[in-house]
Amino acid sequence: MTRFLVFILLLGGVLPVCSHEPFALITLRVRVHLMQSASNPRLQTTLAEKDVCAIFDEVNAIWAQAGIRFALESIGRLQALDVAPKRWFTKDRDWVKGAIPTNQFSGTAIDVCFVKDMGPNGFFYGEPVVVCEKPEFYKVAGGTDNIVARVTAHELGHVLFLQHRQERTNLMASAKNGVSLNPQEIRDARRRALEILGQTPQP
Repeated sequence: MTRFLVFILLLGGVLPVCSHEPFALITLRVRVHLMQSASNPRLQTTLAEKDVCAIFDEVNAIWAQAGIRFALESIGRLQALDVAPKRWFTKDRDWVKGAIPTNQFSGTAIDVCFVKDMGPNGFFYGEPVVVCEKPEFYKVAGGTDNIVARVTAHELGHVLFLQHRQERTNLMASAKNGVSLNPQEIRDARRRALEILGQTPQP
């Protein structure tokens, strides 16, 4: 079965842009941190290892259109720092990022943290990627049903230097469940993935 047909089956019939192009598979390693906090329940994820595996199965189905795979290096629990409860004027992303210790992050893998609840569905402003397990979103045609996986795939797009887009069905559209990537995004993402691996991208 060709890569094209495999991707259609994995995404329930969605036809990705340029899915007919052959790609050498690029694999990036990911270290997942399930955030824990007794004092701040919004930080304490309820996701388990099996949930993370299902999320990344879908993430990899989405990113198959670009020939990029995210391999789970580890899944572990990470105790949040003891920070004060969030004040109304504090941006969620700043409060959440301030509660995440960085001394256990990988020097060679992409770090992804899952929290239970926060204002944005996810964010990436330098390590780590942070994803909310209860995202809010609008459905679009051909989108994925696993919205946590879609948010994860979207934020990993930012790791690969992709920017937000207006097309509703695009993976990089905000607060949607679309999964498509255009040819330029695929080229840009693959170039950045190779740079992360220390390889020289092809012109």
